[in-house]
Amino acid sequence: MDKDLTSCTISLHRDLTALQPLLLQPGTDQFLWPQRNSTIIALDGGQSVELFCSHGFRKGSPAGKDKSATITCEDDGMLGYRADQYNISQFLCQRAVYHVAERTGARCHDNGTIVRVGFSVDVDRFAKLYELCFDETTLRTHYVKHQLTPHNDHHQRAVKRPSFLQGGFYDGLKMATLYSFAGQHATLARILSSPARANAVLSSKKGLFFARGHLAAKSDFVFGAHQRASFWFMNVAPQWQRFNGFSWQRIETSVKAYVAANDLRLTVYTGTYGVLKLLDGNGDGQEIYLDFDANRDPPGRVPAPALFYKVLLDEEHDAGLAVVGVNNPYATPEEIASEYVVCEDVSGAVRWLRWDRNTIDDGYVYACDVNEFNRVTGHLVLDRPVGRLLV
Repeated sequence: MDKDLTSCTISLHRDLTALQPLLLQPGTDQFLWPQRNSTIIALDGGQSVELFCSHGFRKGSPAGKDKSATITCEDDGMLGYRADQYNISQFLCQRAVYHVAERTGARCHDNGTIVRVGFSVDVDRFAKLYELCFDETTLRTHYVKHQLTPHNDHHQRAVKRPSFLQGGFYDGLKMATLYSFAGQHATLARILSSPARANAVLSSKKGLFFARGHLAAKSDFVFGAHQRASFWFMNVAPQWQRFNGFSWQRIETSVKAYVAANDLRLTVYTGTYGVLKLLDGNGDGQEIYLDFDANRDPPGRVPAPALFYKVLLDEEHDAGLAVVGVNNPYATPEEIASEYVVCEDVSGAVRWLRWDRNTIDDGYVYACDVNEFNRVTGHLVLDRPVGRLLV
């Protein structure tokens, strides 16, 4: 922790480890954030912050085995707790803070289930990071909703990726197996009625396989504890690895940089639309899923989307933009124009996105008016039409 004449400062990189507690505004479900365009959290003299560890603090911590401790910034730049002074790095959790995914009881598009993901601080206090609209029949996520602010462009780096969680949402399926290259190959061989066709479309060397494509990206979250909470299977969808690592990543990076540079606060819906089709051995298009049983209704679950999208809403300035990516490296330019561009392309008016938008192999991308795009998908319930483009 750095010392300052008027405040206590906490560094994301120097002071917060993998066993970091949550940093909350005391008694609330609201997180504490760094300063704009900074990795430093500044506390005014006399300001308090609540630290929370889901499994209690580590042995030897000033807070003992408690789950919550409220510390106060003192005049000399140290943190006061129970009449003594400490550094934030002394407050370590017993284990990494536990995140949960809970059904809310609310419904969304096509009778989907609204699920919230975050941290259960106590019985009546849930610190939410994001929510999503999940179809429990087809096992697809229509969209994930979260917030992007200037803080998000300065997130903790080198946070270790945890294992993905599936919770009680996938009817006994082993999602890690379905996403494995061998699992994908076996399923595509059944759908396309040909192991040779599966061999032709899948190639690990060329990045032609389905990655676990994050919807709300790991790097969309500031703290390591928050980033870990992005690793739910409901927050990913089958996305061609090459698309994931090239065009889609450029979109994610461009959006965060634009938000930070313009001091924006956006509501972001990242979602999926349609089902990818690939040609079988007879030249007929077949819908692609990671779980498939021809004798079941529905036969396909966990669909590979035809499109990924980000709807960016700037409510303060009544502006928005839908950014859309084609999840099919085998589509021809003619097929993209006729089957995948579902709304008028306004990319020419968007100066801040950095992409090589016409490279089909890396993922063809375009942009649309939010209102027009939402008329096509029907995914979002908006309070009112969006007034102008976010350009």
